[in-house]
Amino acid sequence: MSKNDIAVQYRTAGGAIVTVYGRHFEYRAECGGCREWTLSGDLKRWAHRHATRCLALPR
Repeated sequence: MSKNDIAVQYRTAGGAIVTVYGRHFEYRAECGGCREWTLSGDLKRWAHRHATRCLALPR
């Protein structure tokens, strides 16, 4: 997805970015450090929670 599809980003303690992407009704969240991702649930909450716990460095 392009940068225009970014809904929200959070920075992890290690400096990686957790991003929620979306277009229309298709959304996903993924960590740019550890590469963990999800497609379901409250994605902004997942991204924020993951960013506070993940220590991965940016890739």
